[in-house]
Amino acid sequence: MADGKKVLKAGLGYTIGNYFLKGLNFLTIPIFSRILSTTDYGIYNTFAAYENIMFILIGLAIHSAYKNARYKYGLVSEGSKPGKDYYSFVSATMVFLIISVCIWLLIGNIFTDLWSMVLGIDRLAINLLILFSFSNAVLLCFNTDVGLEYKYNSFLKVSGVNAIGNIVLSLILICFVFTEQRYMGRIVGSVIPIFGIAIYIIYRFLKRGVVSQVGSFLKWGITYSLPIVPHGLSQVILTQFDRIMIAKMIGDAAAGIYSFAFNIYMIISITAQSLDNVWAPWFYENMNAGNEKNIKEKSNMYMTLMLFFSAFVLLISPEMIKILGAKEYWDASYCVIPIIAGGFFSFLYTLPVGVEYYREKTKYIAAGTIGAAVINIVLNYICIPLFGYVAAAYTTLATYILYFAFHYILAWKIEGKTLFSNKVISAVSVAILAVSAFAVICIDYLWLRWGAAVVLLVIAVIYVEKKTAYVSKILNMINGRIKTWKQKN
Repeated sequence: MADGKKVLKAGLGYTIGNYFLKGLNFLTIPIFSRILSTTDYGIYNTFAAYENIMFILIGLAIHSAYKNARYKYGLVSEGSKPGKDYYSFVSATMVFLIISVCIWLLIGNIFTDLWSMVLGIDRLAINLLILFSFSNAVLLCFNTDVGLEYKYNSFLKVSGVNAIGNIVLSLILICFVFTEQRYMGRIVGSVIPIFGIAIYIIYRFLKRGVVSQVGSFLKWGITYSLPIVPHGLSQVILTQFDRIMIAKMIGDAAAGIYSFAFNIYMIISITAQSLDNVWAPWFYENMNAGNEKNIKEKSNMYMTLMLFFSAFVLLISPEMIKILGAKEYWDASYCVIPIIAGGFFSFLYTLPVGVEYYREKTKYIAAGTIGAAVINIVLNYICIPLFGYVAAAYTTLATYILYFAFHYILAWKIEGKTLFSNKVISAVSVAILAVSAFAVICIDYLWLRWGAAVVLLVIAVIYVEKKTAYVSKILNMINGRIKTWKQKN
């Protein structure tokens, strides 16, 4: 089992590294929002929404089997036979992804007219969409694999090349090649770097593990992951389909403004995903060791810290919209508060769903997610024409609450008890909704919201100090270095 220092270091590494990588994207938001019209911005984000659907269909969520496969097959160094170990399983999944993308490229080019009619994109964009989706499926397999061993450095190197390549190439193509169809420059610039990275990852995985028993490996892996496909598609509906509906029901410009609000939401999403890269393997280890008390104790702190962080970002989010975007995007301020609140419930969902994955009850996971997605579509269909695109932010919040609640009850039923504190979950849920209501009411009163944010920050620091004494350790370290510097000078 990984020691606490290793887990903490990996958690900080993933989070800080992800902020740096995504920070590159945040720095370019003002650039892209000014060189792309709201229509171009909306078309690109709609393309990205389609990618979130296609990558699930191409990969069949095979990455979701990695954590269980690690304990099922083991490593050669742990006594497993070559060709029957975890690394060989990973190699088999790469063979599967190669076959899958070839089939989808064939389908995409044979039925181009049908795809164009449904998606509203041409042959070039269809092929780029399939390659982009395939590459993201491979990258997700890589991220899951390195996360199991807390190798955040490998994750950061690959992700760094992808982020920098994406930004630089997109800017070049938009400014010098696709000057009339600027959204296409953004699309092509996003696809080429990640496709090259996917080829490198496949080579690395195939070299590391013996390609054998592909049939038996995939029989178990796909049986495990296949039920995750409708679950994953439903997740996409919850996170992406509202943008597609806005584009179809109101227009690409409205979809662009609504999508812009998600740039702020990504702060919460990046943090949650980074920490989950460490939490999920740690949770598996502690479940395997029967350390339920440790899980409850650490999850309470995990939820509370994410509450402080989410509420702080939520309170200052309207000003972040104005800083990052041109004036034509400022109406996104009315969407961002409920979107961030919904993102907090999306984070909460990762706790109970870990139980479902660990117990290999993937057949039951999709039911709740599909139900929430259907509710989201129905609410959007009713509310968007009546109240405009802002309504989609509130329907997303409502469905994320239901989404979390169902999976929490399901995990409770599977385990026969709850591994998490009901009191803490109730408290953080009420708190985030209360802060959201306050932020909406005071959206035009900057000093009230920022004052509340400062108070929240102080409380968070006191809480962290009480639980971990990290603040004192950091201050002592700084004080020691100052003394050392003074002595030398």
